[in-house]
Amino acid sequence: MFTLLKQETYKLLKRPSFIVFWLFLIVFQLAMAIFEKVYPQTFQPENLFLNDFYAPVVIVFYIIAVGSTQLSSENQYGTLKALLYRQYSSSKVLVSKWLTLLGCAICLYSSSLVMTLLLKVIFFQNKFGLNLQVSTHQPIWQAMLMNTVSEFLTLLFLAAFVLLLATLFDNSTPAIIVGISAYFVVSVFNQLMFMLIDQHDWLKWNPVNMLNFGAQLNSPKLSSLTHLGINQIMIGYIAYGSIFLILGLVVFRRRNLR
Repeated sequence: MFTLLKQETYKLLKRPSFIVFWLFLIVFQLAMAIFEKVYPQTFQPENLFLNDFYAPVVIVFYIIAVGSTQLSSENQYGTLKALLYRQYSSSKVLVSKWLTLLGCAICLYSSSLVMTLLLKVIFFQNKFGLNLQVSTHQPIWQAMLMNTVSEFLTLLFLAAFVLLLATLFDNSTPAIIVGISAYFVVSVFNQLMFMLIDQHDWLKWNPVNMLNFGAQLNSPKLSSLTHLGINQIMIGYIAYGSIFLILGLVVFRRRNLR
């Protein structure tokens, strides 16, 4: 298993897209900070800091794209069959890809956090302090970390669903489209879903509502909209995520790639 993880990590790091994206992420955050300095009426520096200069939004798109193409690209070039022929079980091959994607996401989020702190020191040292109290009655640094955790948990749930779709299709396009669409559904149509939950309480158990786990962890008052306590939504989050991954593993093993 360790050998497979090393191989998957090596393949990911050797992808030109990884280095390009990582550099793009740094430039993107820097551009957001510069934009605020040039046009201070557009963004509040506190909001930029709270949202990691919007790096998590960009990371979501990249992780969805990588997760959905991990299998399709290797099927296309025949490298997946080569792995299976080398006495590696299909379960180990797939799990190694999942763990590599998780490690990639952690690295990108860590990088964005470091960049956020650097930009705060370089551009906004005199604008606000890290102990500034925000609307959630937390120091701004703590609120920023909680927002990051919220975004990361949302990404993990979406990634589990996208990885299931990636095992169902040889073409990565459906997985990318559905994954990005689901992200925007939560971001844009949450209020509509909350209205439907108010009318039909059983809808609170739908998987889209579980995507609010990170947000509710950050803001417990959200339970009045999700109709679920933090323990209930956590159980639903873990249950659905596990189901997606297990189904993906079952589908992958039955596709007779050998």
